[in-house]
Amino acid sequence: MKRSHLNLGLLVMVAGLGATLYFPREQPPPPEPLTAVTPDAIDRVEVAHEGHPLIRLERSGAEWWLRAPVEAPADRLEVNGILAVASLPVKKRVDAGVDPAAVGLTPPTYTVTLNDQVLRFGGMEPLAFQRYVGIGDQVVLVDDPPSAALDADFSDLVSKQLVSTDAALQRIEVPGMTLEKGADGWTSPEHPDAASDALVAVVEGWRTAQAMWNAALEPGTEAPAESVTLHLADGGTRVFGIARREPQLELVDLDYQVRRTLSRALIDTLLTLPTASTESAPIAAVDDTPG
Repeated sequence: MKRSHLNLGLLVMVAGLGATLYFPREQPPPPEPLTAVTPDAIDRVEVAHEGHPLIRLERSGAEWWLRAPVEAPADRLEVNGILAVASLPVKKRVDAGVDPAAVGLTPPTYTVTLNDQVLRFGGMEPLAFQRYVGIGDQVVLVDDPPSAALDADFSDLVSKQLVSTDAALQRIEVPGMTLEKGADGWTSPEHPDAASDALVAVVEGWRTAQAMWNAALEPGTEAPAESVTLHLADGGTRVFGIARREPQLELVDLDYQVRRTLSRALIDTLLTLPTASTESAPIAAVDDTPG
């Protein structure tokens, strides 16, 4: 091959490569979302499972609240899992003549209502393991959403935080010990010589404590013999029964109808004074008001 032909061929290849880089291939359109509703626009949610109590959530300002089957602050992470359903990518539209009963939509496995948009979740497609969803008169397939936030058990949706982050504690009663906030800070009648950092450690422990997980109480669950009562500055109270201390700390929350499982390590933080800080020391005024 003559050198001129070789150079010409190389020139054509370089030109073709340049054209490819300059004129990129047409990108496929983004997948169609399950709904036109954006998560930020949703302020009401219902999750319905046949034979189980309706789960209802409402946004109040920047926070979400569980309104049914109990009234409780909601776990934002779990709520976000439900809101994400609105934007699930549609993998396939199913023929209009499909039998709803054949794909588990009559009746649906469960129903999710986002504001006024009703989504009926049916059975699983056996090959791609995608979920049939009825929306209006359409049937589509989507990746199966995580089940934890959408199952019939409401307890995962209750906030894991034991005390609201904007609550101020005024008095703490645990077995064998009471802590009170006065003009000069926190004191304990049972431990008059306790150092301020020891008392504050208990207070901060309750203000920040979170359950690792919640479980719905069985009907008829009674309050355990031992309990903790937290008195709030606004006059409210939070009461937790101590169900067990081993292998983890379990607290019964009758107000929100959940059993809360906390780390075993929190027993020393929440129910006792730090032993290294119990020497006599002035009780300084400590402001535990959030923010």
